[in-house]
Amino acid sequence: MTEQDPGPGQPQRWAQPQQWVQPRFVETPPLEYHQLLRGNLRYRWWKPLLALGAGAVYYLVLSTVFGMAVIIPYLVLGDTGIESGFVDADAIMRLATPDTQNPVSMLLTLGSVALMLPAALLAMLTVGFHPAKRLWSVALRIRWRWILRSILPAIVALVIMDGVSVLLGLAVPDPTAGAGRMPDLDMTAALWSGVLILLLVPVQSTAEELVYRGMFMQTLGAWLGGAGGASGFARFVRGPWIPIVLPAIVFGFSHIYDIWGWLAVVLMALAAGWLSWRTGGLEAAISLHVVNNLVAFGFMTMGAGGQTGQTSDGGGPSAAIGAAIGLTLYAWWMDRDFRRRDGMRTRIDLVQAPWGTAPAGAIPASPAAGGPGA
Repeated sequence: MTEQDPGPGQPQRWAQPQQWVQPRFVETPPLEYHQLLRGNLRYRWWKPLLALGAGAVYYLVLSTVFGMAVIIPYLVLGDTGIESGFVDADAIMRLATPDTQNPVSMLLTLGSVALMLPAALLAMLTVGFHPAKRLWSVALRIRWRWILRSILPAIVALVIMDGVSVLLGLAVPDPTAGAGRMPDLDMTAALWSGVLILLLVPVQSTAEELVYRGMFMQTLGAWLGGAGGASGFARFVRGPWIPIVLPAIVFGFSHIYDIWGWLAVVLMALAAGWLSWRTGGLEAAISLHVVNNLVAFGFMTMGAGGQTGQTSDGGGPSAAIGAAIGLTLYAWWMDRDFRRRDGMRTRIDLVQAPWGTAPAGAIPASPAAGGPGA
């Protein structure tokens, strides 16, 4: 005879309803920048992967719409052969390579990359990573103070990088380098390109940092941060090195440079990733990237080195050596300044604990219920 069916002549007894179990929330350990996604209130291991996929879809849609909005008027209004019933493929390829003597190419290339920024933030919100500002820093925002403090060191680092590269190039001439004759410039085109560079490079550089040193780095940090074990290898996997190095290598391959240019780009990405970890945010990386690109595109606008467009020439070994010296100085300067001013590089979040997991120090309702009070 069950408790719910006592039989004839017996008083009816009802089973007690099961008590509703409330979710438990616990504090995380101090999270470094590359681990910040694990501080989301309801973090799940698959959410970063879903965010990357959603970001790729958003970027594909946004860049396609933007590209059509730029390319179609260019083909219709420009001298591209479309009025003859065909499209000059070379004209489209020229748009895909930034050239300061063709302002439309600057608009298309810089504007397309800038769209990575809204794509990444929308992807974070789509999968429930609130706030999406977690990508910026441990303060969940852009810390403008550190943007301002990093501008001068970035300028000094770029001067040293270019100065060392020029001096080494003079001391050990590269026989494969071109004569570097100044090209004839269309000053109107150069002026329009200069305006676009000033407007778009800060957004374009920030977008690349948000994706490579933000979204990509934090995805790897979230996955590897849960690696178990107390061995040296497990501690290495949980550390920041894989999230710093792997995005830097991928970032290098996203450029068209030769081996020396690729190496210089990877070195900059490594410095940016290391500083993002050491300072708890993207500010130092953003300043370095913005200043570097403004200088590079500024030289192209003036036709320095005989080129007004981006090429695969990375400047040879002298450029890589100059980059290593300048970036080392910048990393040391910013890290020292950050530590001297007691900058915040970790945060503690409140997250939902797995079902059945009691927070440390929790006391049950009565000793009979078991647990620490039993």
